[in-house]
Amino acid sequence: MIEEFFKTEKNAIDKIIDDYFNGTIREEKEIFFSDFVNQMKEFITNKKAKRIHPVLLIAAFSGIVNPLYLEDQIDQIRKISICVELLHSGHLIHDDLIDDDETRRGKPTFHMQLRNEINQIYKNQEIDRKEHIIGSYGRDLSILGGSFGYLLGLDVLKASKFPEQIKLLALNEYTEALNYLIKGQIIEEYMEHHNITMTLEQYLNIAELQRARVFEKSTKIGSILARGNMHYQIEPLSEAMLRIGQAYAIRDDILDLENDIIGQKKKFIYILAVQNTDEEQSKILNEVYRKTTPLNKGDINKVADIFTETNALIIAEQFAKNLIQESKNYLKSIYPDLNKKQKTFFNEFSDFIYLREF
Repeated sequence: MIEEFFKTEKNAIDKIIDDYFNGTIREEKEIFFSDFVNQMKEFITNKKAKRIHPVLLIAAFSGIVNPLYLEDQIDQIRKISICVELLHSGHLIHDDLIDDDETRRGKPTFHMQLRNEINQIYKNQEIDRKEHIIGSYGRDLSILGGSFGYLLGLDVLKASKFPEQIKLLALNEYTEALNYLIKGQIIEEYMEHHNITMTLEQYLNIAELQRARVFEKSTKIGSILARGNMHYQIEPLSEAMLRIGQAYAIRDDILDLENDIIGQKKKFIYILAVQNTDEEQSKILNEVYRKTTPLNKGDINKVADIFTETNALIIAEQFAKNLIQESKNYLKSIYPDLNKKQKTFFNEFSDFIYLREF
């Protein structure tokens, strides 16, 4: 069921995002800004994007609203759902820039896309500090582009035709999601640049701020627009999504293990491993993670072996599994219950997060 639901909604969301940017570009009178919006469109309309956040918003709305009214409102809620995709895209633009990542979903990251574009203009020109100018252009416009993505999402929600009181509640959740994202990024950067190894609690807090809260706010916005009961429906669904979001972050770390070792990133599995290392293993980890030259295959294998020997991978898998079970318990407590199809969707989504291979 989940594959069919995701496929149907993703196709609809992709078209809405495309139409939204085309309309924005047509209405923009300033040619330079119009070109910038087109660059945003190129990055955000990547067909490999999963569209998880708008799908969650739609699923929450569809699960709570009276089924008799769903058909009349589904087009409107799909249009509104792109607000959280624009929020997420703004965060990705900033995150990729901070991490200096070059690819996202098989294509250049936004700052690299901009650098490539301006590089073509300067291709046959000899100018002073050309590389610096190209790099600054990609950096500066990506800072602005990420912030612009946040504002676009806000505008989509503000332009919706729901009653003002309901819309105000939804807008509050959107701005809280933005606050969580920025706060999580600041804490993570602060710890990394002060060379502070996270505790398990700090990791889970950052995972909540940067991943789980956007899951939670996406479903909460959908639930509020469907006029769900705050105590008996919205809160347990929110609690379920917080745990699913944390499990998602842990699963990401498991799937990205080798890349994280290469990047000397001290994520969830590293944190678990250092709690169970002996003196020799601790020495090896310190040596590898303090190297200033690129890691070789031997370094990577040494770290991977320690992660296996300390059972860090097994513990991480079990930790994620426990979070998923907690999420299912919260889903069971929703009353009045979600509509049948959406109840099935959220339970399958929980399993998908734990078992996914990408």
